[in-house]
Order: sequence, then C-alpha cells, then structure tokens
Amino acid sequence: MQHTDEAAELGMRDRKKARTRESIRTAAFDLFEDQGFEQTTVQQICRRADVAHRTFFRYYPTKEALLFGWDFGQVVLDAFAAAPAALDPWAALDHALATTDGQWEEPVEHTARRRRLRREHLDVQSVRNYALIVIDSFTQRTVEATAQRMGVDPVADLRPAAFAAMFTGIVRRHVLIGSDGNPIAAWVAAYRQVLGAPEPTA
Repeated sequence: MQHTDEAAELGMRDRKKARTRESIRTAAFDLFEDQGFEQTTVQQICRRADVAHRTFFRYYPTKEALLFGWDFGQVVLDAFAAAPAALDPWAALDHALATTDGQWEEPVEHTARRRRLRREHLDVQSVRNYALIVIDSFTQRTVEATAQRMGVDPVADLRPAAFAAMFTGIVRRHVLIGSDGNPIAAWVAAYRQVLGAPEPTA
C-alpha cells in the first residue's frame, strides 16, 4: 500500500510539474507572438503564467530556452542508446528515428509553434547563441553515446566524433532552419548514399 501511495504522489507531482511547464510555455509563446521576443521579459512571462520568478528558472535556464524545449534531442539519443547492442551506429540511428518518429522537442503538440517562433527570432543574437549551445550539447552527447555503442575511447578513436559531426550537421539544419521540407530520416538516407554506408535492413 505504501508503494502505491508513493507512486500516486509521484504521479501527481509529475502532473503538477507538467502543468506548470505548460503554463510558462503558453504564456511565453503568447507574449512572443503579441509583442516580440526581445520585448518580452521573464517577469512578464511569470506574471502571465502566475508563477514565481524562481519557479521559471527551475524549468527553463533562460528565456531563449523556451524556443528549444528542454533536453533537446534527448529522446532520440535515449532510443539510440537503447537500440539492440548488436546494431552498429547507423542501424541504431535508424532504430532511434523509427521508434521516436523523429520527435526532438517536448511536447510534440507544441513543436510546430515553437519552430515557427524560433525561425522568426533567429536573427536575435541571444537566440542564435543559445542555438549553438544546444547544438554543441547535442554533439557531445552524441559522441558519448556513439563511443559507448562502439566500445571505444572517443579521445583515441575519431569515429564517434565523425559520426556525431554527420548527425549534428543534420540537427543543426533542423534547429536553425527547421525540417518542414524533408524529415531527418531523409537526410540520414542521403548521407548514407554519399558516404557509401550500408543501407538499413528490413
């Protein structure tokens, strides 16, 4: 019974966090659309979302982070790491993209709106700088995940960094431009053809 109560309490806590995050995100997006990103302050977002200033920063490190979601790309990297151990990095990437449906940002129902706002404000220096931070973080996490899958030291073996550079090139385009034209899986397939990498098996 105690475990059931603890699980219920944890579930309630998670739902409360999700509602708070949703309130902050919705308030911010509404303000960005109404008056512009640079004209919107964290204080205004907090006021509209009815949250304390310190609460905002528990969910988002900066105002810019709202345009990228949280743990950008982590769901794909988690699926990459969870792919069967026998799969090489290319096959593991196929597995990750297939199992996550290319979902990069949380939550998926807000992705289109966030991408549009991000594209509209990429000329803002702070937004562009944060985009580079997001990309750099994703690159490092990809190197680590690839090295672990290959069972190699990424300092001594350049292959994980090379694979990450390829994948991050696609992600960079996704972050800075958006993927409305071609899905990431199509870009991965194009890289395979250029590099002569093995095609995925059915």
